[in-house]
Amino acid sequence: MNAAEMELALVERASALGPVLRARAPQTESLRRIPDETEADFRKAGFYKALQPRQYGGYELAYGAHTLIASELARHCVSSAWAYSVTACHSWILGMFPAQAQEDLWSATPDGTVASSFLPAEVRLEREEGGYKVSGRWRFSSNVDHCQACIVLIMVPKEGQPPKQYFALLMRDQYQIEDNWNVIGLTGSGSNDVLVDSAFVPEHRLLDVMTTREAMSPGADHHDGDLYNMPLFAPFAHSLVGAAVGGAEGALDVVLEELVDRRSAGQVPLAQQQSVQMRVAEATAEIEAAKAVLAVDRMKIVAAAQARELPSYEQRVKYRLNTGYAAKLAVQAVERLLPLSGGRGLERTHPLQRAWRDVHAVAQHIALVWDVQALNYGSVRLGFKAMDPRI
Repeated sequence: MNAAEMELALVERASALGPVLRARAPQTESLRRIPDETEADFRKAGFYKALQPRQYGGYELAYGAHTLIASELARHCVSSAWAYSVTACHSWILGMFPAQAQEDLWSATPDGTVASSFLPAEVRLEREEGGYKVSGRWRFSSNVDHCQACIVLIMVPKEGQPPKQYFALLMRDQYQIEDNWNVIGLTGSGSNDVLVDSAFVPEHRLLDVMTTREAMSPGADHHDGDLYNMPLFAPFAHSLVGAAVGGAEGALDVVLEELVDRRSAGQVPLAQQQSVQMRVAEATAEIEAAKAVLAVDRMKIVAAAQARELPSYEQRVKYRLNTGYAAKLAVQAVERLLPLSGGRGLERTHPLQRAWRDVHAVAQHIALVWDVQALNYGSVRLGFKAMDPRI
């Protein structure tokens, strides 16, 4: 099976799993993380291997395969899709680390998955021979309970210079998980805090974040394929947005199912009312527009990686602009659809109401917040710098 066939097979498996995920969605929210059964289903289907290096037993598919899988999963459970897509993209990031770091995880645990947190708090570093002793708290680590390692962001002080950013790879026995994820959206994503107390991180488990900007990470030389020879932060938001677009599409699915037999107080079939038809049409157009812009960008991202070409500065912020806009369109679609559910749509267990909350939560991620991405692009287009130097 070639890469294109494998990608299609994984998307089809995600579609087949959909009804099971929808049935488990209330349990997922109650647990505040994906159930063990869902985690087992994801592993059995091979979803986590999408961006894992071929050298370590993964499929090493083209960037964006995980986004398509997540979008299909999200039609039935956005929290599960978010947990999947975020976890899957970390195999891509680990593929940029020094070879020994990859060996440390995947040689011992071929099916090992990786969580992350790029939001440090209360962090303390001590320089030691061969690495750093790290302590602190990192917030919002999605699906961390089901992972065997975690990548955290650390800031190493440099005298007379701004701190230098590194990704640090921690193994599961080096951190604790604080079960404190209590939110109204993406409730089942298990985005708990990671607590670290004097964990030693050797230098080979550190990745200089800025090397990923110009596709000059150590992993770029370690792997022959193009997946790990591309910038990280410019297309990164593409890893997140599938859950929003798929969630909006799932909301549309629910509305269409419910409209079949619903009538107004005057016993007029709701499906015959022009305002209802208009809302369905506009939401469909918004979802299709989001999918289209993402598909075009994915082709550009993959083609540039295959050609070993770095995107221009303007193209980098345009990737972020388009993913932010796709998330905005997904939010608009669920906003448009929610009134069609009437009072039932306000019930906490109703799938449309859950999709409404979850899609809004996805769009709250800083990499997708429309105002941030629009300002970045507008600034660069007018000759200034983006706010995030890593792009």
